[in-house]
Amino acid sequence: MPGSFAEPVGWAYARAMCLHALTRRAAALAVLSAVFVANPLLGQRIERIPESLLREVMPEAGRFADVAGDPPVVSAFTPASGGSEELLGYVFLTSDLPPEQYGYSGPIEALVGMRPDGTLTGMRVTDYNESYMRSMGDFLRTPGFQEQFAGKHIGDPFQLWNDIEGISRVSISVRALSRGVRDAARRVANAYSLIDGPAAATTDVVDPIGMSWFDLRQSGIVQRFEVTEPGEGSAGIGLAFIENDRLGAYFLGSQLYERAQRSAERRGGADNLMLYTIDGSRLRLFRQQGWSIEQDGDTTGIDSRNVVSMGLPSGGIVSGEATMVGIMLVDGSVDPSRPFRFVYDLGEFGVHTVEYLSLEARRAAAEAEAEAAAARAAEEARVAEVAAEAVEANVDAAAVERPPSDSPAEPEDEPTARETPEAESDSHEGADAVFEQEPSSAVDFVLTEDESLLDRTLSGASWGRLAVMTFIIALASLAFFTKLTPLRWASVTVTLVVLGWIDGGFLSVSHITSAIWAGTGVYLRDLPLLLIVTFALVTTLVWGRVFCGFLCPFGALQDVIDRVVPKSWKRPLPAHTHRRGVWVKYGILAVILLPALLGSQVSLYQYFEPFGTVFFLSPSLPLWLIAGGFLGASVVIPRFYCRYACPLGAALGILSLVSFRRIPRVEHCSLCSVCEQKCPTGAIRKEVIDVHECVRCNVCEVQLIEQRGVCGHDLEDARPRLIPLPAPPGGWAAPPPPAPPTPPPGGGGGGRRVRNRARYRATATGRATSCTRDSDSDGDACHAYSRASGRR
Repeated sequence: MPGSFAEPVGWAYARAMCLHALTRRAAALAVLSAVFVANPLLGQRIERIPESLLREVMPEAGRFADVAGDPPVVSAFTPASGGSEELLGYVFLTSDLPPEQYGYSGPIEALVGMRPDGTLTGMRVTDYNESYMRSMGDFLRTPGFQEQFAGKHIGDPFQLWNDIEGISRVSISVRALSRGVRDAARRVANAYSLIDGPAAATTDVVDPIGMSWFDLRQSGIVQRFEVTEPGEGSAGIGLAFIENDRLGAYFLGSQLYERAQRSAERRGGADNLMLYTIDGSRLRLFRQQGWSIEQDGDTTGIDSRNVVSMGLPSGGIVSGEATMVGIMLVDGSVDPSRPFRFVYDLGEFGVHTVEYLSLEARRAAAEAEAEAAAARAAEEARVAEVAAEAVEANVDAAAVERPPSDSPAEPEDEPTARETPEAESDSHEGADAVFEQEPSSAVDFVLTEDESLLDRTLSGASWGRLAVMTFIIALASLAFFTKLTPLRWASVTVTLVVLGWIDGGFLSVSHITSAIWAGTGVYLRDLPLLLIVTFALVTTLVWGRVFCGFLCPFGALQDVIDRVVPKSWKRPLPAHTHRRGVWVKYGILAVILLPALLGSQVSLYQYFEPFGTVFFLSPSLPLWLIAGGFLGASVVIPRFYCRYACPLGAALGILSLVSFRRIPRVEHCSLCSVCEQKCPTGAIRKEVIDVHECVRCNVCEVQLIEQRGVCGHDLEDARPRLIPLPAPPGGWAAPPPPAPPTPPPGGGGGGRRVRNRARYRATATGRATSCTRDSDSDGDACHAYSRASGRR
């Protein structure tokens, strides 16, 4: 029946097409929602800033003009005498003057007011999306913090804890905001000719050594251009010609420049070496392919193998100014003494070109210009001499042809005093003199040289916090290596109180996402953070997850809960459920990191990490419900969060797979279950330890040291001292039950309890040993050992 067969097929096809269309629409809606929900102020420009906010940063303004200029600014005016107006200053957004400085989780946008003399009149944070906002609240708008920027001069260094008062626990974001405000204000001052300092024209011959990065860009020695991915962000790419080793060391620092030279030598060397820098939110827009140089009509391609990344800047003037740096090896056919053009073909994102004039080309141009000027001067002198001779000849001829008079007429073709070059020069000098006498709005300062990475890190360091962090790490290390239980509890208590509630300097998976978003330089901007990150990485690579056992305040909180909660409340999960449950945290880690790797700025980890909620006392009720759930589960299952939900523990667990100093096991471990029952994370199964689940808490290692049960005895040492017992013909029989304790005289009650001690004997490879039940768990271990040895 063809009709009855075709109809169901048609309906099925129609349903499939409808489902496909709905799926496409849902996907498109999800993408749009992610863009507009995750970035509610996407595309914000100063045109959208209300006048009320403009007045907060420029309170003395009488009127604000419309947005104008490049970069866009709002000019503020104040009434003057005679009904006129006087320019009071400019108001601008830092996001309109890239590159933006990245905070802990992303860029921080601020509205800034500035007078013509370079003094800030106010600053207000307009947009930021830091993860700690969900735990600490709107910390960058804390009363008194924004107000301290009013009155500061753009020549100031804006150093955290020096001339900028910081906020504890968020120093990375505060430092990024301070540098962003300073750099944006300097760029506005430069663009509107307010700076009266070392700025130079691109054809001027200058010595770059000693110049700040701002001045290098201003003078054209560093050329920078933006590459934008619509709807996603941009990357700023800077280019500079490395003329000699002295300049290369100044750009990159001695060590990194030596690495760059070695990299060039391994690739056969290069006649010309170019520096490139990358900053911005979309570092992936820089690619090694697509680079070439045009000069005199010829195009020279740059092989992708000759575009060498040097990674994070670690010294030189580029530190703090770029996220990534590298070098380009340029063929000798390019003559650096003549202008050339960089061409960057980025395919779907367009072709970008940059005109470049090296210092050598500037010198050559200056020499040519000097020669041309000398030739022009000589020609002008010759023409002037000829003209003078002609004038003299004309005067003599006129004297012969005309009779003398008492008042000779002025020659018609003789230039007036105003038209002579000398008079014209005097006129310019007079104009300059008048200009200098008038009140000038030029910024009377020379921009300070930007600090090196080390200088900036040291100047922004809180030495008190660094000393506290050093003490906590030293105490944790001492407890780990000595295996002393009281010392470990002292370390756990200090970690919980200081790193948890007082300092808040604990690690989080957010440090990983921040490194993805803003580069690993976030660690180098905070010495206490760098110290704890280094400790966590080194100890994990060598011993395993020592950080989780000693320096995680939330892990310490769970240890305290396990210590005070009665054992009768605990209900461990079945083994098969536990083995499957430990993989959940790795899925959580993927959920957090994959969007960050794909470029998303959406923060998700606050829903999986209750650290900030508990220790920063978050005002968010949903986050407290999540944190309460984890803590409640930890009452029943020791270290529940560490076992099944911690994404940072998952990351360290993956790293610990390469650790080589692991917990030793003895022969009894295949028979004993004491450590397995006492392990707070369920990482032990007989003699096998799950390295990626073990937090190196010392519990099982203390068992070996204290020689409880059979675990402390090495069979190789114990066997020579044991007495072999011949087995009876019928085999070993079950031991008689222990006699009941004898009641004390005078009846029961009030007498001293007699502890029941039972001794068990078992055969092990033809010899005998024994164990004593000191506790319920040790008794279970003895039973297990006896059963495994052939006894009931």
